[in-house]
Amino acid sequence: MVITELYIRNFGKLSERHFYLKNGVQVISGENEYGKTTLHAFIRAMLFGMERGRGRAAAKDDFSRYEPWDNPGVYGGVMRFTCGGRSFRLERNFARQAKSVSLVCENDGEELSVEHGDLEMLLGGMTAELFDNTVSVGQLKSEPGQELSDALANYAANYYETGGGEYDLGQALKILGDRKKEVRRELRVEEDAGEAERRKLLQESRYLEADIRRLDVEYKEKESMLRALSVSEQTDVREKKDRREEADSVSGNGRRVMAGGIVCLCAGILLLVCSLWSWRESGWALSAAAFLTAVVPVLIIAAGIFMLLSGNAGKPAITGKRSVPEKDHGPGQGTEAYGGANENGSAEERKRLIWELERIRSEQREKDIRCKNVKEQYEESGKSDRKLMLEERCRALELAAVEMQKAARITAESMERRVSRRASEIFSAITDGKYRSLEMDRQRGITVWDGERRIPAGRLSRGTVEQIYFCIRMAAAETLSDEPVPVILDDVFVFYDDKRLKSVLKWLSGQEKQVIIFSCHRREEELLHCLR
Repeated sequence: MVITELYIRNFGKLSERHFYLKNGVQVISGENEYGKTTLHAFIRAMLFGMERGRGRAAAKDDFSRYEPWDNPGVYGGVMRFTCGGRSFRLERNFARQAKSVSLVCENDGEELSVEHGDLEMLLGGMTAELFDNTVSVGQLKSEPGQELSDALANYAANYYETGGGEYDLGQALKILGDRKKEVRRELRVEEDAGEAERRKLLQESRYLEADIRRLDVEYKEKESMLRALSVSEQTDVREKKDRREEADSVSGNGRRVMAGGIVCLCAGILLLVCSLWSWRESGWALSAAAFLTAVVPVLIIAAGIFMLLSGNAGKPAITGKRSVPEKDHGPGQGTEAYGGANENGSAEERKRLIWELERIRSEQREKDIRCKNVKEQYEESGKSDRKLMLEERCRALELAAVEMQKAARITAESMERRVSRRASEIFSAITDGKYRSLEMDRQRGITVWDGERRIPAGRLSRGTVEQIYFCIRMAAAETLSDEPVPVILDDVFVFYDDKRLKSVLKWLSGQEKQVIIFSCHRREEELLHCLR
């Protein structure tokens, strides 16, 4: 790429100015405040655009710095350049209300799209950050920034992983990070929903456990009532048995007494008949013997009658003691009727209690099964398929980022070695072989080798350090850019002596690329003239 013309319509202190450039090394010299830095900023703004900052930063950004004081609505210009044997016209307007950009191929009139990356393609993938850290060196900015290290890592990872440098590792990591945030948000939503479901299941299990405890208490109460009823029934059975035995005993005694009475009555009658027969035979003579013979049978008959009466009278009397008073029963009811009703009521109560126990036990088993199922659901609710899937996806994204960073780190070290080798060649050339190589190491920093010892860059002079940074920039530009981009040097040779400056200009002249040097001195131009 070679810039052929710059037309500044209105940019900073420059207005309606034309600058014509050529390929190779050229010097634009002028005194301080001539506008060299403004022209440098204009080239960068035309290539990569210029955005206005936000907040407090807007007051000190390049947009505000170079915004025209007069007629700010006209803020921009035109750049013409050649690339790949074709000529292009790039026009930009940076004004706030009339911002625009156009890119046209002047060979055939084709309109290209800057928004869709056509300009970036012409620049060989060069970005604004890479531009600032390689081919564009401003005043007192010789040391490359952190962006160069990131660019090396990006290029290294992309080069070794895809065979090219068209992908951005930093952007890929950002995409992975954004996707990981989205997955984490989805995971939090899933966890919140799962937690709500878990609380619901936990509450249901507690209700079921409370019901099970209540049913257990009820079961024990019914069981106790059934046992009490069984004891009462056993007591009644024993009492009935005792009453029957007592009644049987009393009835037997009465029968025996009546039998004895019958025997006495019969014996007395027989004796009385015999006495009367004897008395008749004796002519009904009244004598003491006859009297006794008549009285004894009568007494025996009287005793028999008494025994009969006692046997009949004793049975009702004894039975009446065990009977229930007639007023406690209904009409026509007796002891046996009452006992039958009591037995029927006890049987019904027993059946009812047994049915209640079976119902309670069945309901208890049902609730126990349901409670176990709810607890299993509670344990499994924290491990839903969607949650497991999101967790697995989150781990995969983390692993992808870690592996990508690991690959970038490994390959970046390899890329740094490549840059170090090329920078060593450049450094050896501009120091006339005094220093044979330089090495970049993330732990030890930058060191140089003079053939005998390795010297840290911090121990060298400011001019030599500036030359080291210059060599690293040039080596990185060659490595990271597919298309040669103009090298712009703005007062970067302040600390160079004439010998080293001549060596640098000689090296630049042999690179077959456009080099634009801004200087407030004329020695660069004079030394360059001597080289020609």
